[in-house]
Amino acid sequence: MFRSPHSLYLNEDIKKDEESNFDLVLKEKWMEAQKNGVFRYILNIQDWKILEGKYHFLVQLNIDRGYKRRSPENIISMNQPFNEKDFNFTKLVSEEQIMNLNNTDKDDIIAINASPIEYCHSLLLPQRCKQLPQLVTKHSLVKAVELFSLSLSSYIRVAFNSLCAFASVNHLHWHLYYLKWRMLLEYIDLEEYAGPIQILGNYPAKGFCIKYSNVQNMDDFVNWAFLIINYLQNNQIAHNIYITRGKSNIKENKEEYRDVRIYIWARKSSQGAKDIHAFNLAACELFGHLSIKSKEAYENVTEEYVTRALREATEETFSSVAAKIKALVESQINAVAVQKQTV
Repeated sequence: MFRSPHSLYLNEDIKKDEESNFDLVLKEKWMEAQKNGVFRYILNIQDWKILEGKYHFLVQLNIDRGYKRRSPENIISMNQPFNEKDFNFTKLVSEEQIMNLNNTDKDDIIAINASPIEYCHSLLLPQRCKQLPQLVTKHSLVKAVELFSLSLSSYIRVAFNSLCAFASVNHLHWHLYYLKWRMLLEYIDLEEYAGPIQILGNYPAKGFCIKYSNVQNMDDFVNWAFLIINYLQNNQIAHNIYITRGKSNIKENKEEYRDVRIYIWARKSSQGAKDIHAFNLAACELFGHLSIKSKEAYENVTEEYVTRALREATEETFSSVAAKIKALVESQINAVAVQKQTV
């Protein structure tokens, strides 16, 4: 059982990518599960490359994931209810459950992802036994962010795919893995937008971003991110979320990767069953990490192709919600200001 500290800023120098007890236990349990044959396949990234161009997309060839993973659920609506007859995470065997988070009833756990895309690819399953559909709750967002205070690794990544945004199981879950590459979105410059929210503008997949350094408070960090996520959910707008460490702009902070960024993309719906033989533009791909499932697609992919796909998935939807979300953020800022005046 792990308890997270209140702050995301750590005293240790995570630039050296040291390991906390959380990292050590997660890696040990994950490797043990792999050794014991719990996975659908042994992780085998057959090839990798950085695409030539300005965005440095990381492309990995993972054929097994395309052909050996569980068939994805047929998702047709953002409001699709949980169905206990479909595969869900209450059906996991004990060997797949590798960590219990901060409670005694095993309701917040980490389990292996039986079809991994990268090292230690696991699932954060908040309030698993409540059988919640794939909608972000504030509790689940808190648990996702807390992983960055439990880990010392600068390579830890957490991702969420909504319904109609390539979620393959309609049971609340977040993805967790280590990606030992320096990625553009860890340090790319962001544009000012409203309050602590910034815009990922100089990138093919335009989206929203909040940095921990802009608020320096766990509650505010979660609340601002959830404000946007909840708006998208209430308006049935498909979305992807990616949480990563980032470089800090605070001058007195000598460590390179002690900030945390939450990226939120509003995007076109991917309604219907996923085509598991093509690469899907889910959270990891929007971040710049592409897991490709066929050798032909891997050999032919170019930055131009990926850039076009990212724009097609996000540009129109981002433009349609940008002004509304800005008004929502500004309204919240004004409400907080009024509240402070009355105290």
